[in-house]
Amino acid sequence: MDKKLIGIILGAGAIIAIGLGIFLSFKSKEIKSHMQQTLNERFESFAQESGIISEWEPFSCGGLINIGCYSPKIVMGSDDKIAFILKDTGFDIDSMDNTSLQLSLNIKELQLKIEKLDEADEESFTLLSHFIPNKIRCNLSLKQNENKLFENSKCAFTAKNADYEIQGNTAYQHESFTTQNIAQILESFYFNIFLGEEDNFTNQYKYALDKILFKVKENGFSQDMYKFYESQSKIQGTAANEEGFKQYAKNTSTFTTFIIRLMLGEAYQSEIISFGDALESFILGNSKEIGFSFQRKQGKEEEFVLFEELDFYSPYFMDNYTFEVISR
Repeated sequence: MDKKLIGIILGAGAIIAIGLGIFLSFKSKEIKSHMQQTLNERFESFAQESGIISEWEPFSCGGLINIGCYSPKIVMGSDDKIAFILKDTGFDIDSMDNTSLQLSLNIKELQLKIEKLDEADEESFTLLSHFIPNKIRCNLSLKQNENKLFENSKCAFTAKNADYEIQGNTAYQHESFTTQNIAQILESFYFNIFLGEEDNFTNQYKYALDKILFKVKENGFSQDMYKFYESQSKIQGTAANEEGFKQYAKNTSTFTTFIIRLMLGEAYQSEIISFGDALESFILGNSKEIGFSFQRKQGKEEEFVLFEELDFYSPYFMDNYTFEVISR
């Protein structure tokens, strides 16, 4: 199940990589019809080879100054039991040249479909769907400079009961960047990542993180968490009440911090405790926003390391980055 969902997410990224590489190859010639045809041909090949796309409708490219390419419908799932339905999926190019690119990536409607649910499971699924994003928009900026590629991104994920936001300021380093334009980098670097060619990526490309931020803004999240607690209490044959919900929030916080400690080891102990407290408050509805950020410490120079060398257990993150908890 987890591998399937990861494959679906990476597949969505591959859609964008295919399209952008083709776009940058043909925009200078303004042959949108040729670009559209080639995009659909390559996506057809990707759909057959990936095994995670069960159905899709062709992309259509249009626009005068800002050109975009969109598919009305893409169904991602390797069997008939679970599938993500992506509607109006594609990208808009805001500006580009040989060394830089600004664009927006969009999934204007996202649905999760699960077949053959009984009445009890249907109720749980309806509640679960409130937490899953139904719309995604990402603004991405790429800038190539000699052997470095700088990437700034901001993504908004809209769900029924919450708004999720992810921001990242990162950079990559590889000698091939010095002889490639943005179109070639998209094809040789990003597309290979999306296709899962991890060995070349982790062994050859270096990475530098400036900042990454994740936060969630409440829009009915706590109320749905209480409903989920009620459903779990019913299954366990216990009564649901406010005191029980407080204990449920505390247990959820404790379990989450335990998992984070497994990931980070002895690093950021006080910050992890603060995050657990913030999560408990957020679940109970006492705060409206929760999140965290990793940011390079002031005075620390940009340092590129191989991905295979990154290890949360190592002193690298504690020595170079602050971990800040967001709660308000």
